[in-house]
Amino acid sequence: MSDRRPRIPAGSPVVAARSTAGFTLVEVLVALGLVASVGTVASGAAAAMLEFARAARSEAAGLAAGVDKLEELVAMPAAARVSGNDETVVDGLAIVRVWRVLRDDPVAGLARLEVTTRWMRPRTTLLTLVAVAP
Repeated sequence: MSDRRPRIPAGSPVVAARSTAGFTLVEVLVALGLVASVGTVASGAAAAMLEFARAARSEAAGLAAGVDKLEELVAMPAAARVSGNDETVVDGLAIVRVWRVLRDDPVAGLARLEVTTRWMRPRTTLLTLVAVAP
């Protein structure tokens, strides 16, 4: 006796039904694994981009607050310029500004103006702007 299976001729309905029945379990699991991997990478990239955008908005607000104060100092008469600090809110971000007026620096007749801004979102950041004015 032979343990051979009967041969199914090519083009028979059994072969045709078997080849178009769908995907195997292994194919489905591989496809799900690929989709899950792509989703994980995409969500990580999206989170990183959101964090980068938040940091960029905060830096722009900190820069704007510093530039505003520096322009204010440059515009006022030299005798009225004094060092100081304050806190302001720009685009919902609390920013601390500290400014120094250093007379006769770098040379006599000029004043070195420094404005440092600090904010806490998304991390503590300092930005210092420096200008020289008569």
